[in-house]
Amino acid sequence: MKTIFLFVSVLSFILFAAVFSCQYLESGLCAPIGDYASALGSGAIHLALLSLALYFLWRGDAASTMRSVGFPGRRKDNAFYSVMTLSAIFLVLFCLGVAALLFGFNDQQKVSEKIGSLPLALLLFAVIGAPVTEELFFRGFLTGRAGVVLSSVVFGLMHFAYGSVVEVLGAFAIGLVLAMSFRLTKSITPCIVAHMAYNAMSIIFMRLLM
Repeated sequence: MKTIFLFVSVLSFILFAAVFSCQYLESGLCAPIGDYASALGSGAIHLALLSLALYFLWRGDAASTMRSVGFPGRRKDNAFYSVMTLSAIFLVLFCLGVAALLFGFNDQQKVSEKIGSLPLALLLFAVIGAPVTEELFFRGFLTGRAGVVLSSVVFGLMHFAYGSVVEVLGAFAIGLVLAMSFRLTKSITPCIVAHMAYNAMSIIFMRLLM
């Protein structure tokens, strides 16, 4: 099974690299996929993250693998820690926002423009699918091996495509909160729930302001 996960992750990275070259190097050979580049690229990178995480986390069967990252966990604990994690995310982002205003630097408009250009299917994936793949990889796998800070740095850099420095810093801050939540609870569930809730609220807020 691990061989299959590794094979899928390699193919997914190759697909992502191909789509990336089409989208940013403007290769004429890729004109037929032009309208689907964003969806293909996003799908490829998230499939790569998911399969790579499962390759390293696999414990022989799905149930054992999920238990190794504390999924699903106890309902009451999940509810409490999900709310606490989400609250902590908003607190650190509020502090980051105040700092950005004090230094006169705020390029969040780029994020709003990017979100506004995405199709509904990708927005739904950002709420439902992306938090699962990202939490399994960055928290379930990477935090335990690379630590809270380094896993958060990589998580932040993964958001460079928005073209916003504040977004990268914000993602890094969110990564720190989620990684510490995972360390504290030893469960991926509050991280996934808080991540889903944050993405949903952010997308709705940005779409309402447009």
